[in-house]
Order: sequence, then C-alpha cells, then structure tokens
Amino acid sequence: MMKKRTFVTTALATALMAAGFHSAANAQQTFRLTVASSHPATLPWVGLMSTLFIPEVTKRVEALNKGYKIEWREAYGGQLYKMNATLTSVGSGIADIGWVFANLESAKMPLTQFATVTPFATGDLRTILEVANEMNEKVPALKAEWDRNNVVFLGASGVDTYHLFTKTPITTYADLAGKKISAPGAVGTWLRGSGAVPVDGSLTSYYTDIQTGVSEGTISIATGILPNKIYEVAPYVTTVDIGALYNGGMAMNKDSFGALPPDVQKIVKEVGLMYSKTLGDTLMQRYEAALQSIQTQGANQSVPVKVAPMAPGEREKWASTMPDIAADWARTNAARGPAAQIVKTYMEELRKRGAKPLRDWDKAL
Repeated sequence: MMKKRTFVTTALATALMAAGFHSAANAQQTFRLTVASSHPATLPWVGLMSTLFIPEVTKRVEALNKGYKIEWREAYGGQLYKMNATLTSVGSGIADIGWVFANLESAKMPLTQFATVTPFATGDLRTILEVANEMNEKVPALKAEWDRNNVVFLGASGVDTYHLFTKTPITTYADLAGKKISAPGAVGTWLRGSGAVPVDGSLTSYYTDIQTGVSEGTISIATGILPNKIYEVAPYVTTVDIGALYNGGMAMNKDSFGALPPDVQKIVKEVGLMYSKTLGDTLMQRYEAALQSIQTQGANQSVPVKVAPMAPGEREKWASTMPDIAADWARTNAARGPAAQIVKTYMEELRKRGAKPLRDWDKAL
C-alpha cells in the first residue's frame, strides 16, 4: 500500500512539475518581430501598420492565453531600407513584416502589376482592395509571385485616385507633351502616347525632383501630396481621376511567418485583411479632405495652389488615346503566367461590384 501511495505521489509530483515546466515554456515563447517601411508613418498605408495591425495582433495573441508574447520593433520612413528595396528587405529578413511597394517591383512581380495597366477603372479604392485581396488568395500565379520572393501576402494596400500636380498649369491632354512627369515605376506607363517623359520616383523623392528640375510635376495622390507638402513646388493641381490603385501590400518574411504557431499565423493573416479593409475606408474618407487641405494650406504661398479639373472631354481623350497597355502587358508576360486572364478577372470583378470603367481594358484581350 505504502509503495502504491509513493508511486501516486511521485507520479503526481512529476505531472505537476511537467505542467509547471510546460507553463513556463509557454510563458517564455516570445517572438521578436520588426515592422518596417520605406515610407513614413504619416502615410495611411504605413501608419495603420503601427496604429491598427500591431495592437490588434497583440490583443488577439494575448487573448489566446497560451503564454505567447510578441516584442515589436518599428522602423518606418526608410530607417532600414529605401523605396527600391521593399520586397528584398522583407524577403531577406531585414524586416519581418513590411509594406511592399509592388509598383516598383515589376521585374520580380510582373503579374502583380495588373491594376497598374488598367487605369481609369474606378476611383473607389475599397472595391479595388477587396478584389485584390480575393485575387491574391484565389489566383495561384499571383500567390506564387509572393511565395518565390520568400514573403507571405497579408493584405492589399492601395492609394486614392491619381491626379496631376505640376509647376505650370495643365488644362488639356496636349499640355502634357514634352513635360517631365514623376511617377512610381509602372505608373509611368500611363503617360505613353501623351508625349510626356516619365521620371521614376515616389512620394519621398518628388519634392526635391520637382524643386531641382529633374521633373516638372507628378502623377500622384492627394493623401500623399499633402503630408509631403509637394504642393509647395507643384502648385497646379489638375483633377483627372485616373483611378485608385492597388500598389502592393503588407507582407511577412516567409521564414518568420513559418516560425509562428499556427494560431498566431491565423491571427496575423486575419488582421492583415483587416488592415487592408481599414485602409480602403480610411483613404476614401481622407481623400476629399486632403484635396481641400492642399488648397487651403497652399493659398498663401508665393504661387498659390490652384485646383481645377481637366477641360471637358480631355480625361476621355487621355483614356482613349493611351496605347493598349493592358494587352501589351499581357503579351509581354504571357510566358510568366495567365496575364490576360488576370486582367479579365480583375475587370469583371470590378464591374460586378458596380464599377464603371472609362475604358474596358479586357475587351481587347
């Protein structure tokens, strides 16, 4: 009897010790993750990584009550890498999570440029991001582009509709001829057929480029022009509504993602989609206010800001005169994947959600 009791006591002690050890082991499961961006947190698609994604993931991980802890390090505004290295920096692990500027990655992510070659589709970013998130989940060729760059797609990012911000007035489509216009990566293709010269750049370079004469203006977005004060050097704002744009997204290093427990992985992906939806809502709310603030804040500068639409019929002329960039892109990338079908799917999904594209790019495919 005594022997049996000793065994039970010993077994119980062993079990309690094991449970205690297991609990301690859980408590020590700390994941150190760096979140970074080439652009500053004043821009919504960067700022929401800090104000929404990190606290929401933290809250949900704590709610699991499994002893997991995430220690975050944040490095925005190009502290770790610049705009031309967003994909490689996340893929190589310089950052565990980062905003990937896919517009500047056409060589490594050619099929992801589908939205860039379909301008004048819609100004509703919420619709565009909803479609982009769905396509990145359901189209194997798009998922593969993220995968082979050693990153996991978390949620689509994008920007409000594009306008012209220039040193001198642009009233008609013909006024673009001969002008040097800054644009990020593949967005420069929107100038094909206009006679303008695209100059590669981004919101972090436009001010200096325009100020020094490298370019004479930019195709850009009100929510980006405002915090960077680019209206100071480009006071003529020509509203064209070239369309909102899916431009990449938040992504995570595949090795860092794989090191997380499955339930934490699930949280990260869910909150990534939450980030994307919130971004769409946020930018649609901020867009009109940003355009108004540009006009208000630039009213008393040496050349006051002037906001005016392109002359009647000129937007339509731009859309119809542009070469068939979607068909050209589809032919160029046919060997890399189902490029034509991707454009067709994108345009069809936009129209299903009520979009009325100024030009139906998929009809020529």
